[in-house]
Amino acid sequence: MTKLTVRDLILAKGKRKLVLTTAFDAWTANAAENAGVDMILAWGSNLEHSKWVIDSVRSGAPNTLIGSGLPSVGAYSSEAEALRLAGELQSAGTDIIYCSGLIPNKFAALAQQKYPCVGHVGYLPAQNTWFGGPRAVGKTWEEALQVYNTTVALEKAGCIAVEMECVPARVAAEISKRVKLLTFSMGSGADCDGQFLFSSDLLGTNTGHYPRHSITYSRMFEAATQAFTRYRVDVETGAYPAPQHMINIKDDQFEQFLEAIKT
Repeated sequence: MTKLTVRDLILAKGKRKLVLTTAFDAWTANAAENAGVDMILAWGSNLEHSKWVIDSVRSGAPNTLIGSGLPSVGAYSSEAEALRLAGELQSAGTDIIYCSGLIPNKFAALAQQKYPCVGHVGYLPAQNTWFGGPRAVGKTWEEALQVYNTTVALEKAGCIAVEMECVPARVAAEISKRVKLLTFSMGSGADCDGQFLFSSDLLGTNTGHYPRHSITYSRMFEAATQAFTRYRVDVETGAYPAPQHMINIKDDQFEQFLEAIKT
């Protein structure tokens, strides 16, 4: 498998739909790469954790583009800090820099240094309290216009793409037609340039809220729970370990062992 480049990603606009998901370990990343996913988003709770996650994901998906988010506290503080953090993430193995809610001028500084950047428009989970909780953004013409204007501003700042979250499908489609950057839909309809869903939703390992736009192809959490339950029951009833799971010792060797430990 030949590794997709950022240029390949950009040139895909209008030619094919891109597929994005998340991974936080080598196993999930390897499954995503084997399935032909175009881009994996990977991040941690802080910079050092993100580096560890990126390393794990890269080991499982050596030929897939990886995007990782800038730690928001540092990224918002100054352009110099945003550049430093981007450099550390790129050194750790990230191909694309991602930051939810970073204002266009901060992205401009990154883009000038040739960091491929992805912005975020529509509903921003990092600013959840300002939205009054998770909700669609762009159902009024004023909000739709704001989504459009922010997308254009991010394009002018040099971003290669935006994640468009929970925007009405017709609004997202119209914006996608009018901009050159890529649009990645998370709950924003079928006419964006790519689709982005969390692996935990796809695999059925999400133990919390499943958003309306998610789809589940496997029930891995349920399967894992069933497996652990069967294991526990087998241990408690003595069914495990069975003779085939045990290591044997010849009778004469065992007798000599017993003789040796006599006190």
